[in-house]
Amino acid sequence: MMKATKGQYFSFDAIIATVIMVLATTTLISYWFGVQSVVDSRNSPLHSDAMRIAESLVTPGVPANWSLSSVGIDGVYQIGLTNGYTNELNMSKIDKLALYANPSGANYGAVGRIMRAPTGYYIRIEHVNCSIATCPSPIEIGNASILYAPEITQTAVAHRGGSLDGKPVRIRVFLGR
Repeated sequence: MMKATKGQYFSFDAIIATVIMVLATTTLISYWFGVQSVVDSRNSPLHSDAMRIAESLVTPGVPANWSLSSVGIDGVYQIGLTNGYTNELNMSKIDKLALYANPSGANYGAVGRIMRAPTGYYIRIEHVNCSIATCPSPIEIGNASILYAPEITQTAVAHRGGSLDGKPVRIRVFLGR
């Protein structure tokens, strides 16, 4: 005699299938909102300003010899950090910009106006392709507090590459509003 079996709607297979569908839907939704936030941040005016400033830093500047002591901050029309139109950064220009862009100094605002930075700015030059033990410390220019200050509600970052003393570096421009 054959025993009658009844099908159960909430069997183990149905529960597993429901869990898989919930996980897949949740993953898709979180991915969608993540992509959307990246697209929105890339279209913001603050990000466009960061990109423009990063591009201008990999030029020689105007005048090209702006880092000389005979040229004051009032005679600088564009700040650039390279030797000519190469990606080789000039250390004297970096040092001069770091001096001018000291947040507690008198020229921080003037540098921001020259770069047309709408808000606070911070530039970080980091060596890449080296181990932590052999990498020199990053060069920090401007106001690093824009990265963590509570009054900063929006931050944009732009990256550019270059070389310093023949070694690759990453130039990161942060703008905070």
